Amino acid sequence: MLGDVVELSVVVRDLDSAVERFTRLFGLRGHRRGTSEEFGFKNAILPTGIGHIELLQPTEPTKHVARFLERHGEGVYLVGFEVKDIPKAVAHLRAQGVRVEQGRPDLVWVHPRDAHGVFVELRTREDYTLA
Repeated sequence: MLGDVVELSVVVRDLDSAVERFTRLFGLRGHRRGTSEEFGFKNAILPTGIGHIELLQPTEPTKHVARFLERHGEGVYLVGFEVKDIPKAVAHLRAQGVRVEQGRPDLVWVHPRDAHGVFVELRTREDYTLA
């Protein structure tokens, strides 16, 4: 069911500092930045080849990303896997009693309590070609 790891989300205290460090240490370069009012963070996407590292800085103290940072400090927040047939994967997981939340038709999340504390994302692969 699971394919390649295509996303690794890391919660950081200072997005600009983290972007500078990841680009300097690992040779990654920023693809895009954004903000999610809904989920309470600003982010930077750093392509890694077949996937990306997403750096997340909380902007809203009551949202999940901020609570994660408060409880665990900086670190890996989410692992995203490519899945060829998301509806089939969702049906399989729900049949096993797993809590799955639909984000978009091409993106779903598995609750961390159902994956030994790991926030798992099932998604389609993104295209990182720069125009």
